[in-house]
Amino acid sequence: MVSKFHIELIKQMFAIKIRMERDTILSDFDFYVEDEQLIESLNKLEKGNHIEIQSLGTERSYRLTLAGRNELKVVLTGGAYDLLHTGHIKTLKEAAGFGNFLLVVVAKDETVEGRKRKPIHSEVQRMKLLNEIEVVDLAVVGDRTDHMAIVRETKPDIIAIGSDQDHRIKILSKQLIDEGLINTEILRLTSNLEGLSTSEVITEILERFV
Repeated sequence: MVSKFHIELIKQMFAIKIRMERDTILSDFDFYVEDEQLIESLNKLEKGNHIEIQSLGTERSYRLTLAGRNELKVVLTGGAYDLLHTGHIKTLKEAAGFGNFLLVVVAKDETVEGRKRKPIHSEVQRMKLLNEIEVVDLAVVGDRTDHMAIVRETKPDIIAIGSDQDHRIKILSKQLIDEGLINTEILRLTSNLEGLSTSEVITEILERFV
């Protein structure tokens, strides 16, 4: 039985792994620690085959194993998240409840502009804001040309889609099969954003103040 504290360590290491795979500058083993109590906990995880330890000179670094990854139930969800509002928070909380690691994919500026309008906040600003939300374990910017890239990299257990996106289920199911991710489950969020969309917020601001 893995303790809650150890699960939190595994979650941190999984987040680092995702960042590592999306940033070639990072080392293959880049989780370095000095705190003795933390090192002891990591050693316990190694004994349980949840992490691998590699010595680099006088340094030791740690990497998540498949057994460690399997302690997580990763939920992936995505969207524009421009001008964050209570509706966004509600859907994020619901998505987080499906597992124990919530990964949020933020739509690129060009994607948002092509589908809706030019975003108020840049993709980096939106990502940073989402990473400050307690229920979000990690937010990353998606790919404009390959929307399945982050899915291939992270192999989520669950993909949570919006309550109004039933039409996406069939397409997404086929894409998952094509990628060999037959165990990834698609769940539809029930939280309704009616009356809480960013466009409606912008319209109300314009009506009141312009």
